[in-house]
Amino acid sequence: MGTPVSHFFMSYSREDAPHQKRVINGLRQRGIQVWVDTENLIPGSPAWEREIERAIRSASGIIVLLSPDANNSEWVRREISFAEQNNKRIFPVHIVGDEDDSIPLRLSSHQRVDLRRNFTSGLDELEKALKDHLDITAVRKLPKIQKTTQALDLKKFILPGILGAVGLFCIAGIGFGLNYILNNLPAPSPNANVTNTPPDVDPVITDTPVDININPTAPTGKIVYTCQVAGDEICIINPDGSGWQRLTDSPSANSNANLSPDGNSVIFVGKPDKSTEIMELDLKTGNVTQLTQLGANLSSPEVSPDNTWITFTYREGDNAAQIWIMERDGNNPREFYSSPGKDVHDATWSPDNSQILFAMGKGENNQLYIMSSDRRNPRLVNDRIDTRGRSDWSIDDLITFDMGGSFLHEIYTMKLDGSDLVQTSNGMNAQGQSFSPDGQWIAFTAYTDVANKDTTSCEIYIMRVDGSNMRRLTNNGYCDYQPRWGN
Repeated sequence: MGTPVSHFFMSYSREDAPHQKRVINGLRQRGIQVWVDTENLIPGSPAWEREIERAIRSASGIIVLLSPDANNSEWVRREISFAEQNNKRIFPVHIVGDEDDSIPLRLSSHQRVDLRRNFTSGLDELEKALKDHLDITAVRKLPKIQKTTQALDLKKFILPGILGAVGLFCIAGIGFGLNYILNNLPAPSPNANVTNTPPDVDPVITDTPVDININPTAPTGKIVYTCQVAGDEICIINPDGSGWQRLTDSPSANSNANLSPDGNSVIFVGKPDKSTEIMELDLKTGNVTQLTQLGANLSSPEVSPDNTWITFTYREGDNAAQIWIMERDGNNPREFYSSPGKDVHDATWSPDNSQILFAMGKGENNQLYIMSSDRRNPRLVNDRIDTRGRSDWSIDDLITFDMGGSFLHEIYTMKLDGSDLVQTSNGMNAQGQSFSPDGQWIAFTAYTDVANKDTTSCEIYIMRVDGSNMRRLTNNGYCDYQPRWGN
């Protein structure tokens, strides 16, 4: 029977699901196992409450995500009470809101971690607290080791035999016989494998628990992209190159695909008539639904992390491009942001749903801006950036984008404030970058025949965020491009 892996129970409000996913991903990357109901149970099922209780009882502690919604959640309060009844250590984590509306009275005296201003450093602080707690509980569970040694055990069993043999000798030979035998006893081996721990004692827990379902070195999720099998179609593939599947089979062009946050559907751009519209394909049934009927040129749809909104680029005729937004089901489409005389396009959401990263400029000369989701105060990220527009935002608050001349594009990463600008690709005309859900990898398009500028030589690759461990996923006689990585 394998050694059970220590875990922490996650208590949160359903309204904070995007924050919950981000915290869980960050902790699992750090080797900490987290138990969450949505991954193990169907909320509201008959066994749900019993399994919640069982998970809390068996947990090393309980992580509580603090927010106004969590403070008003009856279930969060119940889980805190049950954890206290079972003497579980509580780790409050402030994710959103003010202290007045987010901190329940019973946790006001608890030391807490604040993730609101600097997520990465806050998560580092939480990691240390959790691992320190595991160290303490591990020491408490250490079994007592007997201090007897192998040499003493050998004497215990051999000496009686010696004394029996001594009786066969004359009294005059006793001293000689004992001295000879004792001096020739086998010495204890310095490498002897002596185990004095009984088989049923609690296992010793190390300070680096490993989630047996998560391999931190292997990329997870799925990648959707445009594949020119017969015109532009939508394909999907696993990040290890397996599971390839063509999702569309249509005479019209299909492009700009990305996965919904729940991984159940693909949002993409189709061309049912002269205009392009936003479409949705259900991965379980294969059914395609047209979400818009705007009669314009639409592109770059992206679903918000909380799965309630879709942003997309809207262009009517020769007018400048604008960012539009609509409800998740396609209702109420409207302009979100525009700028006179400039194209505003290729919006992507921040992981916490609160901000939008987008490109603004003309043609292939654009700069990147960040704006709050209430459309206030667009901020230029870095005035040295000159990009076509496609970008992505990781859960570790890194931005990735590409820039460069014709067939000279390279992929870059930088922080949200525009600092630490790093080139991660080299000489492949790399572009169309997208972060993996855990923020550790980048999927992108690169060309295998850059020298001849062969436009059909584009394939899908992945690499780590620092540019290492590059892997090629596709190998076709047609172009594969525009990858987008999702769950």
